[in-house]
Amino acid sequence: MIFRMGITEPTAIDPYKAQEGEGILVCKALFTGLLALDEDGELIPATARQWESDPTATTWTFRLRTDTVFSDGEPVTARSFVRGWRRALDPEANTETAYHLAGVRDFTAVDDATLVVELAEPDVQFDLKTLQPIFFPVPSWTPAALEPSYNDLPVGNGPFVMDGPWRHGEAIRLRRNERWFGPRPEIEEIHLDILDPVTALDDEYARFVDGTYDYARIPPARTKEAAQHGGYLEQEGAGLFYLIPFCHQAPMDSVDARRAVSAAVDRQGLIDTHFHGSRTAAHSLLSPWFGKAHTPRAELDDDWTAYDPDRAREAAARAGLGPGTRVDLAYNTGAGHDDWVIALAQQLEEVHGWQVQLLRTDARGLVDHRTSVAAAGLCRAGWACDYPTPDNMLFPLLHSSCTAPDAEGTAHGDNEGRYADAEFDALVARARAARDPAERVDAWRRADRIAIRDLALIPLWYRTDQRVYAADRIGGLRIDFDGNPTFTTVTARSTQR
Repeated sequence: MIFRMGITEPTAIDPYKAQEGEGILVCKALFTGLLALDEDGELIPATARQWESDPTATTWTFRLRTDTVFSDGEPVTARSFVRGWRRALDPEANTETAYHLAGVRDFTAVDDATLVVELAEPDVQFDLKTLQPIFFPVPSWTPAALEPSYNDLPVGNGPFVMDGPWRHGEAIRLRRNERWFGPRPEIEEIHLDILDPVTALDDEYARFVDGTYDYARIPPARTKEAAQHGGYLEQEGAGLFYLIPFCHQAPMDSVDARRAVSAAVDRQGLIDTHFHGSRTAAHSLLSPWFGKAHTPRAELDDDWTAYDPDRAREAAARAGLGPGTRVDLAYNTGAGHDDWVIALAQQLEEVHGWQVQLLRTDARGLVDHRTSVAAAGLCRAGWACDYPTPDNMLFPLLHSSCTAPDAEGTAHGDNEGRYADAEFDALVARARAARDPAERVDAWRRADRIAIRDLALIPLWYRTDQRVYAADRIGGLRIDFDGNPTFTTVTARSTQR
């Protein structure tokens, strides 16, 4: 059975740097971490069979299975994990994903089947963080992180293996790993075509419609049509679409400036026009997916996410941003964002009389732009959590330790807007240490409200994953926590082409 789909060029498929959806998709097909998530989003054993923390939540012990191997036959041991983590922390690697390991003080392979992790501060949810690829194991012969040979042909311990090197700009091919310890997938090969990022979303869907692909994302303009398809999937996710205001310099270096933007955006209007009403307007950073950690709109002290042009103009006046002010708005083309970003820019121009300068680039160019010290104004962004906890929204995106500019001013963390607030940081630390779930939820909600008060990020709508798949040919497919297809659960309904 061959499974076919399209993706855009990943940043990396090597565990030390895999980060966006495409890279995560490939990396998690190639590697299996300590733990995994079941269909209900609960942690289950994977390479680790048992795990526990001490009463202070600063020492974690993972006891590994002894029957797992890499696809080349080398046994997977606790040392394999230590090796992977050290490789990722190599200063030469300088990876943007290193913040996942930021709270780790030390890690030791006590023996082949016992991994002990020491944390600098209490973290009662550290086990969830090991779902991120940076925590995956690597073989003993793995070269340094920047060695391109392994980046293009990684060897892992997951359900699939590389079927030849990554052909950049063209394709990635995977085949079933016959040495994987888990249930044998029905999929024998996965063919991933790398599409032009400018037209990828439309091309992906078109190739699904003509029968070339088994699975596809849906362009916003085709949502209503796709929903009538027999293989339509929709899932609310732990994520957010938002604008990054670059807080470190004008014109977004004041709370009033950011409030002027937020109150001028008609979120529901954009959703109704460009997404056929299939998104939920956001008034916080933590979506309803997070349950009790989500703050209902009615509980906000001062809601600046409500569309209110008069209030927006008052805030702009206080910020000194009168008509004619230039405001940059950067975004990546080819991913279904063009129409609604242009419409949002027009809303800002109509409400404020600003000159909104659209900066169009591809996905990689957008990362380069928003991490640059020269970035100013606003930037379109989206965040899908790496693991199911509010900490993964609040800490990487807004904690002061996650902006880390280098000597040239380039940010090396996901707090690209360079927001900093001591009270916010303290609440995130409190949540990490709280064994009482109610206390933890309270800290997360308070941190979220501080961020929204300052509009450290300007929320637009919560994440909703919508996909189509060839229901006449395959069954058993779900959308996983990362928004990707569950390759290991797919079954064949009929003979694949």
